[in-house]
Amino acid sequence: MLKEEIILQRSRGDFSYLAAILIMVVLPIHYKYIPPLMILLCLTWISENYFKFGEIFRYDSKYRNLLISFMLFFLWQVISVLYSSDFYMGWSNVFGRLSLLIFPLILFNPGARIKSNTLNLLRVFAISTLVYVISCFVYALYRSLYFSNGGLFFNPHPTDAYWINYFFGPDLVYSIHPSYLAMYVLISVFISLESWYDKSMKKRFRIWWLIIGSLLFISIYFISSRAGILAAIATISFYAINKIINRKKSRIIWMSIIIILVLSLPLIRNNDRVNLLLQGFSKEQGYELRRQDERLIVWKSAMQIIKNHPIIGVGIGDVRTELVKEYIRIGEDKLEKERLNAHNQFLEVLLEDGLVGFSFFLLVFGSLIFIAINEKNLMLGLFIIMIIIFFMFETVLYRLAGVSFFSLFSFLLLHKNGPAHELVQK
Repeated sequence: MLKEEIILQRSRGDFSYLAAILIMVVLPIHYKYIPPLMILLCLTWISENYFKFGEIFRYDSKYRNLLISFMLFFLWQVISVLYSSDFYMGWSNVFGRLSLLIFPLILFNPGARIKSNTLNLLRVFAISTLVYVISCFVYALYRSLYFSNGGLFFNPHPTDAYWINYFFGPDLVYSIHPSYLAMYVLISVFISLESWYDKSMKKRFRIWWLIIGSLLFISIYFISSRAGILAAIATISFYAINKIINRKKSRIIWMSIIIILVLSLPLIRNNDRVNLLLQGFSKEQGYELRRQDERLIVWKSAMQIIKNHPIIGVGIGDVRTELVKEYIRIGEDKLEKERLNAHNQFLEVLLEDGLVGFSFFLLVFGSLIFIAINEKNLMLGLFIIMIIIFFMFETVLYRLAGVSFFSLFSFLLLHKNGPAHELVQK
């Protein structure tokens, strides 16, 4: 009986589903443990499907083009190692991006259990993200409290660095870059909001999801990622317009939210990083701020290298080396010492892989956009808007926290499961 039960669990994909749950729990809390969990997911998926691989990949899936585009992009990154002078760095970067291959191969046609429980996996991720965010505030509070003369005092600023605030930006987030956490938080906000709209849930649970979404949304202000703030403005606006157009009962609520956000701008501007972002758009201060922003210098340096290697790039192993050479050439000693990357994923791909690799990269986005529009997939559409904005300001695929998130959610969001994936809900 036990053997028959194990066979049944394998056929349903129970073991790979458990591995997927662990990944959704661990990714926001400590992404560095993702590689062993990816191996576990691979082993369980192979164990469940080793006798039907041919059937899986012969399956006429509407997501085949997306899978092929991911594989072509990853394959060209492997090829680019061959013309990199730094083979060690090249292979290190390739292995760091294995999730671009593993998650698409598995989630292209996952087990029945993952397909039927996609929304549950997303909710696990949202709850895990909330737990991590709360832990950040608890740690910030711990660092802000101190005893002096027999009394307990609160001071969120270090005594030797009054300009630092433990409750904002990089000083709030203790184990991950603020931009990556902002990505996790923002997608979790929409998972929570769509759970609120899920009429199949009891009202008390829906209210809890609304509270979770609200707390996560507020936390974006404290995380203070400029890309996260821009992405939040763009995606919340898109989401609100969608609800105003397609949900009569939600029109007043979402119009009220927009009004509240507008009235809250004076408070939001108290955040130094938000204020800097808003000033950047003003005519009076914008030029000077943009001139001083290191990103602009980095982007100009990247463009100069791209002009010299337009077709196949410099190779995945030589990007940082070539950027440093350019920093030295233009006399940017600070950038040279920090060895900054391109801080723009699109420029980074052009640097690594040239127009050839960039074409495959655009094919990935073209496939995602086609699926989102064709299937009216709201969550996927929000994810695309969000990830494009983050790609404009960060080299997201340079770190495991970003590359895992991008490849995982690009495919996990394909599998519709209830109201969380409907673009038009009437």
